[in-house]
Amino acid sequence: MNQGKLPHILIAEDDSTLANLLRENLKLSGFTTQTAKDGLEAFEIFNKEKFDIILLDVNMPKKNGFEVARLIREEDAYTPLVFLTANSSEEDKLKGFNLGADEYITKPFSTQELVARLRAILKRTIQVIPDIILKEEVYELAGMILDIPNRVIKQGTVERRISTTECDLLKLFVKNKGQLLPRKSLVLHVWGRDDFYTARNLDVYINKLRNVLKINPNLEIVNIHGSGFKLLENEL
Repeated sequence: MNQGKLPHILIAEDDSTLANLLRENLKLSGFTTQTAKDGLEAFEIFNKEKFDIILLDVNMPKKNGFEVARLIREEDAYTPLVFLTANSSEEDKLKGFNLGADEYITKPFSTQELVARLRAILKRTIQVIPDIILKEEVYELAGMILDIPNRVIKQGTVERRISTTECDLLKLFVKNKGQLLPRKSLVLHVWGRDDFYTARNLDVYINKLRNVLKINPNLEIVNIHGSGFKLLENEL
């Protein structure tokens, strides 16, 4: 999002009453919005416009929210995804997080809570800072480059684009190499709260990072049972 530009939100919701309510409340809270009445339309709009956050209902016609999230993540690893759905089962929540969601909010929900969570996501993702600071946001460890502004890791000629959440977590690990990062500190830093689902979400993203770090055999994230995690640099 560019400085001076209002955050732009895609609302994919087949309930027109709820979609209009969300649109009006988000407008009052300082957002601009685009709406889609089904999953297929949502994906088509996503391919035409740039959004700061995408809100997805799960139970939509033509393509459900999980299908849309999967398609989006095949093309875009980092635009934040938020599920807004009546599907409250643990299985569905974990499925949403495994697909790369940044939040999973169950209906009914308060507009105030939604806005607060959207602002927390934007605070993590907006990169409107001077060039001198951007340069400091590139880290090197064991030959691996972590490019925060572009959300890319590089190992030799190999490049991997990672999501905002993966980037936030990996930055913490790189800056605190070899140090124990408690689980509670990690979830509070990334999601701003510590509950059952953020704790499970943390495990999902730790596994994602472990897969990403396979490009560098010297680096691994280890679990310190009952305490947290460490990023270790191993000697071959």
